[in-house]
Amino acid sequence: MTIPTLGTSHLILRPWTLEDADSLFLILQEPDILKYYPPTAFTLEKTQRYIEHQLKHWQERGYGHWAVVTQAGGHVVGWNGLEYLPELDEVEVAYLLSQRVRGHGFATQAACAAVRFGFEKAGLKKIIGLVHPENIPSIHVLEKCGLVFIDRLTLWGLKIRRYQIESRRQDK
Repeated sequence: MTIPTLGTSHLILRPWTLEDADSLFLILQEPDILKYYPPTAFTLEKTQRYIEHQLKHWQERGYGHWAVVTQAGGHVVGWNGLEYLPELDEVEVAYLLSQRVRGHGFATQAACAAVRFGFEKAGLKKIIGLVHPENIPSIHVLEKCGLVFIDRLTLWGLKIRRYQIESRRQDK
């Protein structure tokens, strides 16, 4: 499958390449970048495995994470997209952007584009978002994309809130 490239007013969501590993690795080293994620440390090798996993996920599922690149400058500033979670048997919209580009609405642009892709191109019927209860900016991103709070759960050792949106398309 050819992984599509999407554009928003400020971003390009494009397929990962292994050449992106260095840029993503630097982002993953930013202080508190993974504050609301399960405890983990990213080495360059683990970052490369993440990219390889996402490329495989696209081939297997027809959706996955994109590299998020700024239209102005063309720099990788994070990741965004859809991922199947076998623990829940659901598809999650997720995103992580460098702290240097936060506060510009980029996460919302990227997440909403991924949700639209999931419904319009990947044929998904439902998409969830998982967020740490203290991550208020991420909660706002999900809500701006139309996801609504449905419950709380513990997953990967974290207490999280689950949000959901269902496709508006009616199957005949």
